[in-house]
Amino acid sequence: MSTLLIIGGGVALILFGVRYLRKGLDRLFGTVLGDLMQRITASRVRAFLSGIALSIAAPSSTTVSMLAVQTVQAGHMNARQALALMIGADIGLTVMVLLISMEVDQVAPVLVLFGVLLFQFTSASRSRGTGQVVLSLGFIFMGIATIKSASAAVAGNADMMQLIHIVEGYPMALAVAAAIGATVMQSSTATIGLVIGLGAVGAVRLPAALAVVAGANVGIGVTTLLVGWSRVESRRLAVGNLILKVAVASLTVVAIPWLVAVIEWVPGRFEYRVAGAHTGFNVVLALVGLPLVNPICDAVAYLIPRPVDRGRARFGPRYIDSGSATDSLSLALGQSKREILHAAEIVRGMLGDLWKAMKTDDARMVNDVSERDDEVDLLDREIKHYLTRQIDFQLDQSDAGEQMLQLRYLSEMETIGDIIDKNLCELVLKKIKLETDFSAEGWRELDDFYGRVVENMLIAGTAFTTRDRLLANQLMRHKERLNQEERELRDRHFARLNAGLNESMETSAIHLDLLTHLKRINSCVSHVAYAILEDGKHDGGG
Repeated sequence: MSTLLIIGGGVALILFGVRYLRKGLDRLFGTVLGDLMQRITASRVRAFLSGIALSIAAPSSTTVSMLAVQTVQAGHMNARQALALMIGADIGLTVMVLLISMEVDQVAPVLVLFGVLLFQFTSASRSRGTGQVVLSLGFIFMGIATIKSASAAVAGNADMMQLIHIVEGYPMALAVAAAIGATVMQSSTATIGLVIGLGAVGAVRLPAALAVVAGANVGIGVTTLLVGWSRVESRRLAVGNLILKVAVASLTVVAIPWLVAVIEWVPGRFEYRVAGAHTGFNVVLALVGLPLVNPICDAVAYLIPRPVDRGRARFGPRYIDSGSATDSLSLALGQSKREILHAAEIVRGMLGDLWKAMKTDDARMVNDVSERDDEVDLLDREIKHYLTRQIDFQLDQSDAGEQMLQLRYLSEMETIGDIIDKNLCELVLKKIKLETDFSAEGWRELDDFYGRVVENMLIAGTAFTTRDRLLANQLMRHKERLNQEERELRDRHFARLNAGLNESMETSAIHLDLLTHLKRINSCVSHVAYAILEDGKHDGGG
């Protein structure tokens, strides 16, 4: 019993190491990996090669699965491109098992030492991320060493060995169990690592190891399906990926006697043979799957049709699912940023359409603009809920600053939406009801002032996206200039009133209130600049 507990502890170390590795990669790369995936072209070969490179840089099957699913859900990549990418990623991900197969157990404490020094005693996000990655590798190798040392007792226990030999006689059942284990643990590395540790001391033989390798690969396909189930495109991707894995895994299990004969002919230790089998499995999957990407995607599209559009689609977030949290903070922040930019686009559209409605006296368009504020309010609630679910005790200063900046920009966009809905829409409806119009000069001044506010909104959106401090400073200068211009426009309006201009008298209150609320919108926009400049100071930007 104690031996099984020790082996379980070794598996737990591997699982913790893999999870910690994902978080370290998040800290090290931030949203770079997600941005890289968005720039992959339609070429299957390029997507395949990019998948290999991406997974070597970030050797975590769960991270790659979530990146692929969320990129498809965001509309930056279709299922065909993503399937080619994931086929390539499957090959790159074998690097972790190859590392485990090497005799690196002795260096695990050294990796832990250097990992702790970098993570605990440095403050820069990249150095802490590097320390976290090194530390996680130390945990994984320590887990393998623990399993190997405990497995020696299993190999010496006749009853346990007899039970293992009985299980080895049912390779399909063993593959199914491995698939379930990899799905539950969300890690093929831990599943295959357990077999490598047991097999290194003779507790498990090669036929059983091959069945586990096949099942573990299917388990990661199931994980991708669970992650991408909520939307049609990502579900198609996951099903296509799973079909390929199940097909190759089934052939592998059936061909185990022949494969064992071939692999045993190749010189090398048990660990190398299992790692090589894992790599070979995914190379075969690529050779079979890459030419079949289009037929598989066509078949899956037929099996999983899009839901019938029954009238106007229910509005909701495009890029986030507020009902679920991911343990990848950089993915969460990347998706929430895209959703915030979606909300900002709606707000800019509201202001633009309202201005058109005021020029054309279109009350129906004004009411439509007012209704769109409900969409902004919904996104505001969903994004805030999503972001606050991602907070955990490991949030460092950089991540916390990014999260706070997003929340502040979102809050300003929601405030602008309320100003448009509750103030500007009311003014435009009042103008339409009174059947009055501004003087020609008043119209030109208002239109020019509105154009400057819209320009500042665009600058703020770009500054938010790029974190460009030069744009933030430009926005601050524009704010002062616009405040001065607003005072001058009021004085000119009063001058027209003194001159007795009839149109100016009839629309005076509306004219002045429009200036007031446009100025309020510009103030909200300018707050983004304060947040960016403040965040830059915290990052050492001076």
